[in-house]
Amino acid sequence: MKVLLGVTASIAIYKALDLTRELRKRSIEVQVLMSNSAASWISPVLFEALSDSPVYAGRDHVKEAMPHISVREKADLFVIAPASADCIARAAMGRADDIITTTLLSFSGPRWFAPSMNPFMYAHKAVQKNLQILAEYGYEILDPQNGEAVCGDLGKGKMATVEQILDKIILLQNSI
Repeated sequence: MKVLLGVTASIAIYKALDLTRELRKRSIEVQVLMSNSAASWISPVLFEALSDSPVYAGRDHVKEAMPHISVREKADLFVIAPASADCIARAAMGRADDIITTTLLSFSGPRWFAPSMNPFMYAHKAVQKNLQILAEYGYEILDPQNGEAVCGDLGKGKMATVEQILDKIILLQNSI
């Protein structure tokens, strides 16, 4: 199985490292795609080491003419985890301005979003509308958890756990 993992700038970015490691432990191939913001928060080198694969980050690190086409080959699933409010909004609008959103539009398999943001951001009508639009497109939204955000705010917005995401991926793998 091959998973495309889109990583956006969120405090939950460390969970994407854990998810990459856990997928590789199960011999699942992982191709990491990072937004420019995410690549400025954490080095793509860490994801390269864990995934044993080159990382595509924004447009700055792309050496191919059409990487959004080549990376989707043989992929079974596209998971964006963490999915920031910005990425969710751009995806809902159909924008294609970085490696994540261009690949999202060109990929025909299952697409999952694992939102991660401040509870007040998550509850905002614009974010909820964008998530509704993504669901209407057929994308699956992995429900965030309730809890305390890094800033101390309480509510729903914490990214689903690595275990929850991993369990869903394994279920999908077993059905292929």
